[in-house]
Amino acid sequence: MQIEVNNLVVSYHNNIALDLTELTIPDGGAYGIVGHNGAGKTTFFKSLTNIITNYAGEIKIDGQNVREQPAVLGKVGIVLDGMSVYMGQTGWFNLEYFSGLRGNFDRNRAQELATELGINNVLNQKVKTYSYGMKKKLILLMALLHQPELLILDEPFRGLDLETVQWFKAYLQTLVEKQEMTLLISSHVQSDIEALCKEVFVIDHGQLIETIDLAAETDKKLRILDTTDNVRVQAILTDLDYAHDVLADGRIQLSIKDPNWAKLQVQMANEQIEINEIGVLSALNNKLN
Repeated sequence: MQIEVNNLVVSYHNNIALDLTELTIPDGGAYGIVGHNGAGKTTFFKSLTNIITNYAGEIKIDGQNVREQPAVLGKVGIVLDGMSVYMGQTGWFNLEYFSGLRGNFDRNRAQELATELGINNVLNQKVKTYSYGMKKKLILLMALLHQPELLILDEPFRGLDLETVQWFKAYLQTLVEKQEMTLLISSHVQSDIEALCKEVFVIDHGQLIETIDLAAETDKKLRILDTTDNVRVQAILTDLDYAHDVLADGRIQLSIKDPNWAKLQVQMANEQIEINEIGVLSALNNKLN
């Protein structure tokens, strides 16, 4: 499902929380929305799904204005951090109730996903007895149950155990690659975004400031190099005409795709210069926290 945003402005008490002039997110694929806390990511998600409607501008999903044609949201699943459910009711009640709002409830599919998520044995219990992680799994299950064509996830892995995170990432990749679902995800964990997304939109102070093509960035194979003698390594790089940058802490930024990478390693070995660290450099560094 394609998302089109035009002149979207959301204000709280005369303070502009979101100001997106133009943004198009193509149909199919996984896309990240990143930025520091308070940048406007959650406000954007809430506007996309009519949780917030008192905004200026226009939002379209599959060509339909979501505020004027809310039925299109029947194909959209959303998980917000801290999302509410009926705490005094059972997991099954919540699943049936919220699915009923969409006009359907597939108990067999709910049972299957609940088993995958490891909460099948607690669905008869009241949600107020759940741990944070169990409640999060229930909300994920509610979002996935009706097989959405667009899935919006805000910090979806927070509070989940490692095994569930690994399963969920693999499941999302299957939905995106085989069922051509559109995934929109926000996370402060860089590896989550890099594992799932092909393109990332960076929001700062409510505005879109950058679009990052992660595939292109990965292709550059940029690394941060730290050795036992960074000053000498810089001199070797200069002699080899090897493009590089020196960071403020003395470490060296370079691309290991450079044809001189092998020569550099040989020269360092000959001079007994050891590598302390080769860190991955990502365009997402310093943009998530």
